[in-house]
Amino acid sequence: MLYFFENFVLDPARRELRCGNALIAVQPQVFDLLEYLITNRDRVVSKDDILEAVWGGRTVSESALTTRINATRAAVGDDGDQQRLIRTIPRKGIRFVGIVQEGPSSPHESAAAAPVQMETAERTTPGWDKAKSAERRQLTIASCELLLGAENAGMDPEDIREILRSYHSRVAETACRHHGQVAHTYGNTAVLYFGYPEAHEDDPDRAVRAALDLVAATAALKTPTPLQTRVGIATGLVVVGEMTDAGSAQERGIIGETPNIAAQLQALAEPDVVVIAESTRKLLGNLFDLQDLGTKDLKGIVGPVRAWAALRPSLAASRFEALHGSGLTDLVGRDEELELLLRRWSRAKAGEGQVILLSGEPGIGKSRLTAALVEAIASEPQVRLRNFCAPQHVDSALYPTIGQLERAAGFARDDTSKTKLDKLDALLAQSATSPHDAALSSRSC
Repeated sequence: MLYFFENFVLDPARRELRCGNALIAVQPQVFDLLEYLITNRDRVVSKDDILEAVWGGRTVSESALTTRINATRAAVGDDGDQQRLIRTIPRKGIRFVGIVQEGPSSPHESAAAAPVQMETAERTTPGWDKAKSAERRQLTIASCELLLGAENAGMDPEDIREILRSYHSRVAETACRHHGQVAHTYGNTAVLYFGYPEAHEDDPDRAVRAALDLVAATAALKTPTPLQTRVGIATGLVVVGEMTDAGSAQERGIIGETPNIAAQLQALAEPDVVVIAESTRKLLGNLFDLQDLGTKDLKGIVGPVRAWAALRPSLAASRFEALHGSGLTDLVGRDEELELLLRRWSRAKAGEGQVILLSGEPGIGKSRLTAALVEAIASEPQVRLRNFCAPQHVDSALYPTIGQLERAAGFARDDTSKTKLDKLDALLAQSATSPHDAALSSRSC
């Protein structure tokens, strides 16, 4: 029996977990725990249940159990904050709450029984199965092409097949890491969707980062001759239609000009270049270093389309600053919250330490309120330490601290390792950092 959820497939018989075409390496106990949660998704499983099923009833420390649960979440792109697939029920246990579809693991099983869709009582995870009819969505689409080159002309078809399999595996792995969907693959091409079935506020950002990562991953493939890829990206409103089968991927028909723009920009791109449409660039702010390629006349598109080459992520200190580089709008309706922050600042100046947690749904103005506080106290003596998390660095616990140290030391993009070390030494020399701790810090940055 196979278990399908989101873009994942769990194969207990082969003990494999796949995301698209990419095989995900997991520890045996993590695989056992994931399988147990999925097969018992109709109920909450307790700690004792898990210990009996995964550890055979042996005594295991609380930290070891927590570590395995966290590793299981990480394997399927989940975490303790989102809990979109594996949910903790306080004082009860945990439960797999994603939508699961069961299917046969062999042709013999397929002949005996067709796949049966099994859903949990709670639909907490947007997935391919959740949207049953056409709907209007804003989508960022990446059209990718592997360039085999003249050196590969005359290559044996079996060798080309292996190259294409490796490339499609990298495409699926990259898309999964950035929470995109492989819409379909054909020959040496692939199309990725960002924003469907699950939308994120930073889908254009995820698409461009995924494309840049794919360029690097393609170049790193071990083949007789170097490989290159190129990507075109566009963002716009589309109508997502009925689901159709497309081999190992599930595809929904897309109506709109966005896929056409992405495909034509990909055809115009130079090898190892990511070309984005103006519609995508407007949503990126200063998150990336871009090169203006001018306007392009695209077949079937009314009017010229301005194109940009995405070179690399920018050195912007924060996502908020990168997206609002042209200036901030007026702060409206937050006078009470700002006054509260200023009162806490006054207490801190008087010697009473203060900690403030500002939380809320994305887009309600948390960063804007923080910027207003910084502006209000700009003339007062202060030392600011700013640490920023990022969805693409969820696997790096020290990323916020490393980023803060790099900004404080003044790292530049073209700095050599020795230059960076000298800058870091100069920064730490201004503090009471011991030589041992300074050496540890230099290894992290």
